Amino acid sequence: MAPRRRSYAGRGTIMAYLLVLKGQNAKQSFTLEKDRIVLGRNASCDIVFPANDFAISREHACILRMQSKFYLEDMGSRNGTFLNNQQVTNRQPLNDNDKIRICDFLYSFHETAPAPKPPLPDDLAPEQTIDEEDDPSTFEASLSHTSRVLETQPADKLRAIVDIMSSLTKTLEVDSLLPKIVDTLFQLFKQADRGFIILREEITERDKPIDRLIPKVIKTRRPQDETSASYSRSIVRECLKTMQAFLCDDAAQDKRFNMSQSIADFRIRSVMCAPLYSLENNKAFGVIQLDTQDRTKKFTQDDLSFLMAVAGPASVAMENARLHEEILIKERMRRDLELAHQIQLSFLPRQLPEVGGYEFFAHYEPAQEVGGDYYGFIPLSGQRLAITLGDVAGKGIPAALLMAKLSSDTRFCLIGEPDPSRAIAMLNDLLFPHTSQMDRFVTLAAAVLDAATHRVTLVNAGHPAPLLIRRNAAQPEEATTKEAISLPLGVVEGSPFPSQQAQLEPGDCLLLFSDGITDAMDKQNNQLHLKAVYTALQEGLRSPKALGERIVKIVKQHASGRSQHDDITLVCFGRKGN
Repeated sequence: MAPRRRSYAGRGTIMAYLLVLKGQNAKQSFTLEKDRIVLGRNASCDIVFPANDFAISREHACILRMQSKFYLEDMGSRNGTFLNNQQVTNRQPLNDNDKIRICDFLYSFHETAPAPKPPLPDDLAPEQTIDEEDDPSTFEASLSHTSRVLETQPADKLRAIVDIMSSLTKTLEVDSLLPKIVDTLFQLFKQADRGFIILREEITERDKPIDRLIPKVIKTRRPQDETSASYSRSIVRECLKTMQAFLCDDAAQDKRFNMSQSIADFRIRSVMCAPLYSLENNKAFGVIQLDTQDRTKKFTQDDLSFLMAVAGPASVAMENARLHEEILIKERMRRDLELAHQIQLSFLPRQLPEVGGYEFFAHYEPAQEVGGDYYGFIPLSGQRLAITLGDVAGKGIPAALLMAKLSSDTRFCLIGEPDPSRAIAMLNDLLFPHTSQMDRFVTLAAAVLDAATHRVTLVNAGHPAPLLIRRNAAQPEEATTKEAISLPLGVVEGSPFPSQQAQLEPGDCLLLFSDGITDAMDKQNNQLHLKAVYTALQEGLRSPKALGERIVKIVKQHASGRSQHDDITLVCFGRKGN
């Protein structure tokens, strides 16, 4: 992308202009119509540079018109502004044909109005406008478009870039490709003694985010040196921090690294480093670095341009591989959750019990693929049947794992201990070592039905009170009093769990439910509440199936248009009428 000119119509006679001598779209001109022209990467600038040319500051420099005279001023840019090869440190007057350099872009200033398409002098080629003053120690360059870099590459390097880009497009396993990239760079840069590809990984340590550098590729001219080869963190972190590719003739003499012991230890001389960056968040996630330990073998700025041309597609390929890996992980997770859902369903009853003179209804709907709610029908000795409904605090896999243990332990305790109170106390003590470690608890309602006497024994461990719907009563009643509701399971070891009894007459029903019923939210975050449940239970038929279906219906209607946020479970059973 070339710098673009913002339009200002009707501003008077055009008296001066800038002509592009070096950079994309050479020969393009920018008329200086305003009294203040800002150059930079910001979209609000008057002359806008490519947004990903990070060597150029957001507001890099400005040209001022004061009393028919033009001046150049640097705006505190990172890499400076140069006028006729001299860095601009304060406001400088502009004269006709002065040369202005901003990183890779070169302009000439002209005081007279340009022709419609001002030509360059015949003896001045776009890439040969002035003798640029080479910095003897350091060159800095931005990550610019690969196409611009390719224009200046020799044929062998062009072929290498094509080969690398071709390989990058054919694989999503970048870890196996990265060594090949460094191998190719070693073939092209005979002066390179060592090559590295280093990635940055963000981790949390002591609640603070820190960056960890991970060398993915280490290559040396002598393979036996690779085990002991180390890179300079100073150079890598400088490249990551500035997001700039840079070239250094002698790292040991560079002021930026004058405190780095590693550079002295590794005898690093000429070094070039290019960042690998994400287009998604404009952050550098790694670097490619080549260095030499021979003072006579230095990298050139053309070498750096080629390294930048490789870093661009390598960055894109690694981002694609990361996204591909994320898709694979999500797909594996989806399959695992689907399997976990099927396993969890296997802990729940496959069919309703058949008890003479009784009817049953059950509904289970987890908020996620796996949930923390549980219900069960456990045949006991004689004509007794235990009906249980529990709710593990929390959601997802941890809650589902505890739910699986709850299912098996509940069956074990109720079958082994005929007294419901002692059975639930035993269950509490079995769960306590696990719930205390997981910082979780379980609420449970247990009803033991004796079909011979039609008597139900109820134990409530911190659960919503089951509702007793009498055949001829005006409204439901809570089957357990507040005094009989104990602590949830797994909170205190050795807790007592008292029981209550209720006699079922023909047509009477008992409803057990989780708080996902009463806590259901609508779009305005209003809960359904127990009052709406009472109203639904009073209307229409009072068979267990009819009652259960009405409750499910009002929950769905209340939460219409909002995703389910809690598991919904209910069990309703009752004695058939005469």
